[in-house]
Amino acid sequence: MALVTLDHNKLGAIKGLRDAHTSIINILGLPYGTIPQRFGRAEPLKSLSNSPRFQNDVFDATRPGASSVQPWGSVTLDASNIPLPTDNLPDDEEQSEDCLNLSIRLPPPCLNSNESLRTEAKLPVLVFIHGGAFFLGSGNRPYYDPTNLMLHGIQRGMPFVMVSINYRLGILGFMHSPNTSGLIPPNNGLHDQDLALSWVRDNIGGFGGDADNITAIGQSAGGESLSVKTIRDPVFKRAIALSGTPVTMPSMTPAEHHDNFISQAKSLRIQLRDGKNEERSAQDIAQDFIQADIQKIRSLAWVGLPCTNTDYFPVSKPTMETTRAGKMAPANWRARFTPVSAQIVGSTTYDGGISYNMMSKDSSRSHHAAAFLNIANDVLGDTDSSKLCKLYGITSSTPDAEALQAICLFESDIGFFAAAAATVEADLIPKTYFHVFDLPNPFDGPIRKQGEFATHTFDIVTLLGGVHEERLPASYKPVIGAWRDTILDFVVSGKPPCEEYIREGKRGGRGGLVVDKDGVRGVREKEWLDNDNGRRRRLFELAQRVKGDAGCDVLWMDVGRRFLMKGA
Repeated sequence: MALVTLDHNKLGAIKGLRDAHTSIINILGLPYGTIPQRFGRAEPLKSLSNSPRFQNDVFDATRPGASSVQPWGSVTLDASNIPLPTDNLPDDEEQSEDCLNLSIRLPPPCLNSNESLRTEAKLPVLVFIHGGAFFLGSGNRPYYDPTNLMLHGIQRGMPFVMVSINYRLGILGFMHSPNTSGLIPPNNGLHDQDLALSWVRDNIGGFGGDADNITAIGQSAGGESLSVKTIRDPVFKRAIALSGTPVTMPSMTPAEHHDNFISQAKSLRIQLRDGKNEERSAQDIAQDFIQADIQKIRSLAWVGLPCTNTDYFPVSKPTMETTRAGKMAPANWRARFTPVSAQIVGSTTYDGGISYNMMSKDSSRSHHAAAFLNIANDVLGDTDSSKLCKLYGITSSTPDAEALQAICLFESDIGFFAAAAATVEADLIPKTYFHVFDLPNPFDGPIRKQGEFATHTFDIVTLLGGVHEERLPASYKPVIGAWRDTILDFVVSGKPPCEEYIREGKRGGRGGLVVDKDGVRGVREKEWLDNDNGRRRRLFELAQRVKGDAGCDVLWMDVGRRFLMKGA
């Protein structure tokens, strides 16, 4: 890497790194916002000179910015749950409450021959919002390194600017109480993302990017984030949401958030009553949270749920039934907002692998078949419970590993695949495309012993390239190349990746894109419903039998999610 200093027309001088082999310029850790106090609403950063990394009139962007405070060891923990190789990963990364930063990668066409920035280049921009269930992750993880995707674009004559953002997670980003008089507002993490996206719109032109041609891509929690931004007058033009919808992950109402706020206060041993044994106000309790030791806050970082019925999550409790009916959008939204022009929504065929990898390591969880059978019987009754368990081959004598694999396949079908299908059926975005990623993850991990599966997050790390690409089977190379071609065509010009998914009753019908060992191809609904002996089709037929249009919600929220959360 060689040092290079760039003069941005708004931000001033910035010192970055040029890769000697690729000529890609890395601008790392640029701050986009400030946090006035812990849990406060972030504000736009007025000048890079306010940062300690600004010295001698130059901002030092040669190292990544800090991630949000989260459990130590989450770099390898996250990778092992995908799973990916961990031998080439750092032990951890810098963490800080001051984590509102982003990194930019520039291809060679962004610079003139004298190494000045070409503001007239107007290259397409791709902004990445990382996942991690809203409590861990960062855009700087080595497995999210976008160099290989960028090189593919350059070699194909389709260079683009890449941006990866960090935002607040866990308690710092998502704890809330409506009774704190604004001290702990809802959805700070989602607000941070919007602030970063606005920063990109306002400043990316100075780096050679086109502010009018921004595509946002998010996976898991990042995908869920995008699915609510697409109808909130977004600053980006197109969206790609992978394996994350508001239905897939739980959320809480403001009242539920307040209950959680009190529960977390108890965990930190914050006094809920004063010396006169009278209840302390939520504002006073919030002040104790604000003053608490950050190491104690870190122990609460596993809690990160969006708050419903708010500006940044403008829906009540999301369900597949209401999503499919187009009721995810706020009232009169078409008169108030301009949605994105096109979106890709999808899932992997075994997103439940993330649950398998975590739960198989949890010694407190066992007797999975019995636990699942008890829940299914309780919710569905004997007949429908038997149909569901037969569909996934679960009996009272099924061994734990095999039972957990089958249950997590059910989770994949109902909690991820069905939720993504409900999102594309909503008919809210002018052009919507369904995406099914079925390229098996070849890396060793708990689930690998059960067979070959396209696991959660393996799609985004494979698209970007990351540090694991050289270890993939040689047969994957042409598939990944064709897939990148398809995605980049969408990012650069909005070219349809496949036939549009059009809900029932309208002209056309239910097209989709499949990525698997056989290549990249457009298909119709029949192929993804009737594979594996028609398992998904029979699941959806069972859901209709259980409770009509709300049947998928019953199977997911009352059976699948209940098992995952409690196991009993």
